[in-house]
Amino acid sequence: MTALLSRGLAWLLDDYRASHGLAIMRIVFGGMTVLILALYAPYLSYTFGEGAAWSGPLSTTSSVNDYPWPLPFPFDRADSDPVLYAKTALLAAVAVAYTLGWRMRIVSPLFVYLWLGFSTLNPVVTNSGHYQTFRIMLIFLLFADLSRRWSLDARRRARRGEDAPVSPALRIRGLQLWPLPRWAPHLFNNTAVMLIAFQVFAIYISSALWKLQGSTWVVGVAVYYPLRLDELTLVPWLNELVWQMTPVVYLASWASVYLQLLFPLLLLNRWTRIIALIGITGMHAGIGVLLALPFFSLVMIASDMIFIRESSWVKVQEWLGARWRRLTRRAAPDAGDAPPNVGDAPPDAADATTRAPGAPPRERVPAEA
Repeated sequence: MTALLSRGLAWLLDDYRASHGLAIMRIVFGGMTVLILALYAPYLSYTFGEGAAWSGPLSTTSSVNDYPWPLPFPFDRADSDPVLYAKTALLAAVAVAYTLGWRMRIVSPLFVYLWLGFSTLNPVVTNSGHYQTFRIMLIFLLFADLSRRWSLDARRRARRGEDAPVSPALRIRGLQLWPLPRWAPHLFNNTAVMLIAFQVFAIYISSALWKLQGSTWVVGVAVYYPLRLDELTLVPWLNELVWQMTPVVYLASWASVYLQLLFPLLLLNRWTRIIALIGITGMHAGIGVLLALPFFSLVMIASDMIFIRESSWVKVQEWLGARWRRLTRRAAPDAGDAPPNVGDAPPDAADATTRAPGAPPRERVPAEA
């Protein structure tokens, strides 16, 4: 028991965990926000601005109006459309900085603050499952270090020869307020990882238990019904193809229940973890394409990336780097195949063009030292 507790404390306090997975979440969440705002842009007034008066009777009764927010949100339903467009442009710019991992100590809380404010404009629209999960994950990510991998902050620290982004002491403009223990940033980061993992487990297990309340999932026909709904059809011909494949419908219905129900246990072993992650990623990819829920699938796939080991990410990065270097070498012209310059021609070749035919070569006089 003592050894197990020691291992748990070492995992929690000794180092940053899931740095690559957290970087994936940062990139996907930031990029997804930019895409969502771009899709809403032509209909921004009707959905969130002056033209959204249709949602008044519903939005005024939403529980979002009763939240005891500690700070007033920058977005307001009384804003005019030009003001709304300006604030939305600011949110998009911050989302781009969040995606690139630039100045994350400032950008990360600012991004969460702006997005939560944007979400309160019309709860009728932003109360769906993927928005709720997205907001929960963003709050957890506030406590994590998202800039250790694949970020502009990491690139800047590498140029300076630095490793840890957090100083062992809390400083403001060079004034040391109080020392921070070196394990404190590890604790915050790894606690965020555990909270994200718990949220993923809660979503999967509760979903599986709800499915087991009926018989359609167990007997393997449940997937057939949503595939026939026009409201959930993104690619009609693909849905038509899939629902007619009985083995695929059966396996998808059955596997979606037990992959979700047993997901935490499957992570305990390396080989079952690989099967679980491939299966759950395929399930979400199918949901995104066949059921027209791409953003929910993106949120869940990105969150699942924390379960991939750091050593696996390093191997993937090294393999991709080697492939990229090989491709760039192939694209670059080979110096040995380049035609010789005129200035590199041998002297006799140039002399041959000026002397008379049959005349002996001109004697070369060595240059004086």
